[in-house]
Amino acid sequence: MSSVNRSGEPQIEPKRKKEKGTAHFWRACRFLYPYRWLVIISILCAVFVSSAATVGLTTILPVMRVMVRGDTIATWANRTIAQNRLGFTLADEGSGLIVLKVEPKGAAAQAGLKSQDVLFPTAQTDQEKAASAQLFGELADPDAASATLPVKDRGNLTVAQMPLIPYYQRVGRQLTGRLPSNPVKAIAVILAFLVGLAIVANVVKFFQEYLSDKSAVLAVNDIRRRLYDRVLHIPLSHFNVRGTSDVTSRLTQDAQGLAEGFKTILGQSIQEPIKAAMAFSLALILNFWLTMFIVAFTPLMFLAIKKFGKKMRRASKKALVSSATMLGQVEGSLTGIRVVKSANAERFERRRYTRIMDKLVAEQLRMSRIDSFSEPTMETLTLLVVTCVVLYASYLMMVKQTLTLPMFVAVMACLASIGDSLRRVSKVNIVLQKANAAAARIFEIMDLPIEKKEMEGRSQERGARSQNGKMHHASRNGHRVRLAPIQREVRFENITFSYPGSQIPVLIDVDLTVPKGRCVAVVGRNGSGKTTLLALLPRFYDPQKGRVLIDGVDLRDITLKSLREQISIVTQDSVIFPGTIAENIAYGHPMVAAAITSPAGKELRAKVEEAAHRAFAHDFILAKPQGYDTLLGGLGAQLSGGQKQRLCIARAILRASPILILDEATSQVDAESEALIQRAIEQIMHERTTFVIAHRFSTIKSADEIIVMDKGQIVGRGGHDELLRTCETYQQLYEHQVFGMGAGEVAAR
Repeated sequence: MSSVNRSGEPQIEPKRKKEKGTAHFWRACRFLYPYRWLVIISILCAVFVSSAATVGLTTILPVMRVMVRGDTIATWANRTIAQNRLGFTLADEGSGLIVLKVEPKGAAAQAGLKSQDVLFPTAQTDQEKAASAQLFGELADPDAASATLPVKDRGNLTVAQMPLIPYYQRVGRQLTGRLPSNPVKAIAVILAFLVGLAIVANVVKFFQEYLSDKSAVLAVNDIRRRLYDRVLHIPLSHFNVRGTSDVTSRLTQDAQGLAEGFKTILGQSIQEPIKAAMAFSLALILNFWLTMFIVAFTPLMFLAIKKFGKKMRRASKKALVSSATMLGQVEGSLTGIRVVKSANAERFERRRYTRIMDKLVAEQLRMSRIDSFSEPTMETLTLLVVTCVVLYASYLMMVKQTLTLPMFVAVMACLASIGDSLRRVSKVNIVLQKANAAAARIFEIMDLPIEKKEMEGRSQERGARSQNGKMHHASRNGHRVRLAPIQREVRFENITFSYPGSQIPVLIDVDLTVPKGRCVAVVGRNGSGKTTLLALLPRFYDPQKGRVLIDGVDLRDITLKSLREQISIVTQDSVIFPGTIAENIAYGHPMVAAAITSPAGKELRAKVEEAAHRAFAHDFILAKPQGYDTLLGGLGAQLSGGQKQRLCIARAILRASPILILDEATSQVDAESEALIQRAIEQIMHERTTFVIAHRFSTIKSADEIIVMDKGQIVGRGGHDELLRTCETYQQLYEHQVFGMGAGEVAAR
């Protein structure tokens, strides 16, 4: 379980109880529930395919009987029904039909039939075979009330009351009775039936595989959406520790590995066990003791499967971690490709990438070794089992005489089917272990605490309003409430803060009050804590000590949605999203973004263009091929740094939030763009409660008040001229910037 510290900041690396087996994968299977009907139909199709395979196995015994003994299929069916009906078992002998076993409570035992009795005729000549077929036909006749058993040296034994025949045996007798008596024609009919059944089974198998794949794809799509939504709501501190490439790997490669697991569990893992179970049941019916001898080897097979699965799960998880590291290396080097090239660091980056890939390849080869070693091992074990089974079957045939050659062949066919299913199941287990490792990494993210709950505070909204309709700024019964537009002030009260995992405080006992409508510039050296201080306002982090208040309300008592609706941020890194220029300006306004491309959205489009005018972005936008409808790729590579920053300012203008944070908005642009951005900022900074973080004093001088920070504390506040007289840190900052510029630039300022 994840824990939360006293300030409400989630812990990034929660300790988890170690889970064994495939628990994470089965947890992920819950996402298949919305598609349960697809899964159910797929399972029914798998049952049909497995049943068809079992039907094919049942035809082996009659076909072998016809081919080896020269009997007709009808005679074989009548003989089988007669033995089951009267309760005795026969063995073929040249001198006659020897009774091997008589059930004590059967009709044959009541008539006086004993073990080792020999029934006539001997069934050697054509006439004797015909007489034998007639005898078994009479014994298997459902309408026969009594029957006579001719016994050598004992005469005829009379069965006074014939037992009833089960319904399925009657149906089987009728079907086999309609087959041709000619052996070749009978076999041809059976094979034609099997071919037709195979065609139907393959059609059903197509739907089974398609529906299982469709269920897997849809379920993984839901998992990706859920995971992406979770990523958007987890605290920023997670990305500070892990970065973005780790999450990208989980959204892509891990999710794909989980999809393969779903496809396998809905495909082979359903079909093969059903097929094996049906073949096992048939083998039990054919010969109980031989089948149980085979079952004795099952624990050895499953022990081997479990061992390989455990090794694969560990290797797969390590490979996924190495893959995430590789993605991080690629993302970092490509994002900073200009720096790489300018520093001639291609060789260094190549070596670093090679080291990462060597580790990834080593893990992948370990997985390949486990995978490659598992199949030969299973085949060797299967060969060992088959050898033992053949020896035992030989004993039953030649010594005990309780097993005939056709029956042995049929049982061995069932054994082969079971062995093939076990081999496939062993491969299934390998895939499931990979999928379980992927699911574990996915749930590590999905189990992280999020910043807010979707329905947070909504049930309290109606009860939290006063008589004049305004929202009370108070938390009721521990629930968060919505924040009304700022009326008085923003206050930082005795703030002390350090980042998760660090013992060194970034802010120490900071007190600051900013009245509504004021523009405050926050300055200081790098690492002084100015950006961190303002990151507390939208609650990207919570302080370990102290409070941040708006109109006297602790931000932790306010819903994040209502808080962040009142704040716009323009950072030094201009963030451009895939989409058109107009959609980028309208980002954060779902209704605007949806309507600006529609014919009825002229008024909304006008607001977008007005924001662009105020940000001095309109002219360069119109110079683009499609103007406001120009598509921008990721990171806005088609735009200059100044153009991207002006789009971000236009976005903040359109958002019209009561609180504006400008974090080094002019630090990475050229002089011309800086001048335009400065004019845009000066237009809006006094319209709202504005916080400006800047190094350039042209921006700072326009503020109503300047706050100077050093080593996490406020060391000065006031106007520009006042701070030049009273604050040593401000003097040093000013002198460093002024004397670091050329004479022309100083004069311009």
